[in-house]
Amino acid sequence: MDGIFKDSLFAEITGEAGELLKYDTSRSLLFFPVRHHSPVCSYQLLRAIEEFSPTAVLVEGPENANDLIPVLTDERTELPAAFYYFYKDKKKLVSEDAEDYKCYYPFLYSSPEFNALAAAAAKGITAAFIDLPYSEILIHTAKGKGLRKDAEKHSYTDDTRLIRSQFYKRLCEKTGIRNFEEFWEKYFEIEGLKLTPAEFCKNMHTYCVLTRSQEKDAELEAEGTLARERHMALRIKEALDKGEKVLVVTGGLHSLGLAKLMHKGNFKAEKLHKMTPDIQGSFPTAYSYEAADALHGYASGMRCPAFYDSIMKRIVNGADTANVYNDATLELLIKTAKESSKKDIPISIADITSAETVMSGLAALRNVSQCGLSELADGITSAFIKGEKTISSAMPLDIMKRLATGDSIGRIGDKTHVPPLVEDFEKQCDIFKLKYASVIPQEADVPLFLGERGLALSRLLHRLTYLDTGFATLTKGPDLKRGRDRSRVRELWKYRRTPQVDASLIDHTTDGFTIEEACTNLAARALNENRRSQDAAQIAIDCFLMGIPLTDHQKELIYDIVSEDGDFFSIGEGLRCFARLCDLQKLYEFEDSSSFACLEKCMSRLIPALPAMANSPEDKAVDVVDIMRLMYSLTGSMLESWRGTFEEALITLAGSKDKTPEIYGAAMGLLYSLDPTRRYAAEEAMRGFLQGSEKVRMQGADYLKGLFCTAGDIVLADDSFLYMTDDLITGFDREDYLEILPSMRLAFSHFTPSEIQSIAKAVAGIHGVKDNDIMYGDIIDEGLSEFGRKLDSLITAKLNGGEGQ
Repeated sequence: MDGIFKDSLFAEITGEAGELLKYDTSRSLLFFPVRHHSPVCSYQLLRAIEEFSPTAVLVEGPENANDLIPVLTDERTELPAAFYYFYKDKKKLVSEDAEDYKCYYPFLYSSPEFNALAAAAAKGITAAFIDLPYSEILIHTAKGKGLRKDAEKHSYTDDTRLIRSQFYKRLCEKTGIRNFEEFWEKYFEIEGLKLTPAEFCKNMHTYCVLTRSQEKDAELEAEGTLARERHMALRIKEALDKGEKVLVVTGGLHSLGLAKLMHKGNFKAEKLHKMTPDIQGSFPTAYSYEAADALHGYASGMRCPAFYDSIMKRIVNGADTANVYNDATLELLIKTAKESSKKDIPISIADITSAETVMSGLAALRNVSQCGLSELADGITSAFIKGEKTISSAMPLDIMKRLATGDSIGRIGDKTHVPPLVEDFEKQCDIFKLKYASVIPQEADVPLFLGERGLALSRLLHRLTYLDTGFATLTKGPDLKRGRDRSRVRELWKYRRTPQVDASLIDHTTDGFTIEEACTNLAARALNENRRSQDAAQIAIDCFLMGIPLTDHQKELIYDIVSEDGDFFSIGEGLRCFARLCDLQKLYEFEDSSSFACLEKCMSRLIPALPAMANSPEDKAVDVVDIMRLMYSLTGSMLESWRGTFEEALITLAGSKDKTPEIYGAAMGLLYSLDPTRRYAAEEAMRGFLQGSEKVRMQGADYLKGLFCTAGDIVLADDSFLYMTDDLITGFDREDYLEILPSMRLAFSHFTPSEIQSIAKAVAGIHGVKDNDIMYGDIIDEGLSEFGRKLDSLITAKLNGGEGQ
């Protein structure tokens, strides 16, 4: 290891930094640098604790979670686990956007921070986090930097700078290693096991100091790093002033910054803002290996966390460090072979032996004392992947990576600090025997009408969906919210526990202490915040699916929202949703007249507004037609008393001076459906398009699209419309025909296959051909046809003595 640090460019570590960061157990302060989730850092840290015998262990981490340390080190807690931090910027201290922020601080068995805290707990010595509270870190961080980067999820333990420096790239060039993962595993994880704690710290400090030398102070300030270090230095000083012998455990990149602040003695307290529990807090939560590996990729800690956790567990249980990686990789190799065989991938004993031989040979060639993941991957690639490497043949490699990543989820032992909403979630899952402790997808078959239990489980899963937990997904069954498959009597759900589930439940803790209470309050707030009919109706459906009854005040509020809404399309969607809700209430024998009252109110608002929609823009025509069809359907069933006024509104619309052709056609179709004697009027309207200008003729296609959408049977009554349609199509040149073609295709998409056959037969009669030729004749390629026409033209020109073009 020393050989790669002899370049004179890297002499800084032997100067001031070397003295400040010297591993000296006789001093009262020792800085121990770590990489998050690194087993070798954990191993050497535990040895350093024995050598240094500190009276206080100070760990990098937001100090507003200090009261959670006993929960983490509780023997009943199973890792992976995490501290979940949240901050609601209601005071706009971070930005004017007043956003909500959250992040995770994950802990694995290989995490040095966990091992430091666990060792301190076992020895009965003081342990504490010393970093700024989460809110203060955000306040001191510039937009787009650090924990304020644009990312779906944030991890407090972000080691991005370790692998982005020019120093790392030069190291890889110098050592001939392919990437950072391979470099770190060889020189730190494996070879680091042979060093003393002092030697290991020297190498870690060297790497981290030289990496930090590439960073500018302005960038570190923008990321909040310098403010955090000033605060941590102050906490270290406070411990030293109490006479403690202090061991400081931080990410290696902080060590030199902290050491310089301590040496200069220039301590500056950062201003801490007063935060109430409703805007800032932290909770312990179960975590998963999958999330620990995929949150930020390798930048957030070690890749393949389950594998490196197994390394640490072996070391803690007394395994020989000289062979711990050889044993772990061999075990993983055998597991990969077994799992591959289950996937019908033939792996023989000879293949396993060959892979092990390749691994050992590569380790010798690379001058690494044990086989690591890099050697294992290359061994599997060489021995298990037969022939060319493809997506299917590379499956053994994917299986190995999946096993090394792990699929376990942790458990919090002490429930005292568990958010009440998470506690209620687990309680409800236990009642219905849901396997919520597994990250492997599970299935739940829910009968809706075989007793109360099925309906109660359905409501629970809908509630968790409403809270946006991502816990359950409806894969089969009635989609009552969208009005699909309503005849099905069973639901099939897929569910799995992920960190997102706990995070979402924690976020909603302020809405209530039970799932039902949180959903009730969330729905009530949504009603107060949304003033659109369609939103209010959807909320009403959600409440019905969740089994949450609306209060009389909420029912009146929904009715008022519909009464005050001036958006035709919003009211139209509200009409659809309230109709669906009335059907649901009838299906589930649920009596509530308020839904029908809202349905009637929607209809009373739509009918007088309908004539004004005659000249709607073309991009809104489809939506207008859809609402017209819905109104027609409802006035023929549950709103039959409105049929007459609806018909009058259609007559007024059809008589408007300016009309969008598609809406006009739909209105004429509905009027024909209401009274078949109006067929002549629909024909006359079509003739008007045929006899107009070229522009008007082209609008005829849109008229037919609307007409066929609402009254397709008008074509089947006799051939008059087919003749007019034929005149329309044949009256255009090729360019104009291609322009109207999309509308014509949509127009005929409303017919059933049997109706298409009848139409084809009639068209065949018009053109004097066999109906089978139209339905089943060979399709002529347009490009080939055009080429034929050009060829005919050339031949004709030659025969006539011309040269052709």
